[in-house]
Amino acid sequence: MNRIKKFVSNLLRDLFSEEDKKELIQILTTSLEEKVEDLVEQGTPVDQAIERSIQEFGSADDVLEAFPDKFLRARKVRKNQFLFSVFGYLLIVGITLFVNLQWISVFKHIYWFIIVAIGTLFWPLAMLYRYVSKKK
Repeated sequence: MNRIKKFVSNLLRDLFSEEDKKELIQILTTSLEEKVEDLVEQGTPVDQAIERSIQEFGSADDVLEAFPDKFLRARKVRKNQFLFSVFGYLLIVGITLFVNLQWISVFKHIYWFIIVAIGTLFWPLAMLYRYVSKKK
């Protein structure tokens, strides 16, 4: 039955918060295991019963329709992560800009804060991609 738990975990990956995900994994795994047991009692071999249960289970969209409130909570978490990354990025760039311009004579007119700004831009862009891709 590890195969079922692995399937459910992969299905719910990145869709819900960790707390909700644990609860949903338990619920959905139990449901699938019961279906497998019913199919085995009807004479289906265990491997075929597991495969058939997984195929009939559906996709992640079906799970989202069944638990819309938990999905919205996970989306809010991703939005907060994106906003935090933007705030952190602005803070990091602001501090490096201040230090660079404050001691410009020491750095001989080299604007190295641009390298920091470009380097740390990956963080909010990654969070934006994660937020937008999961929003669909």
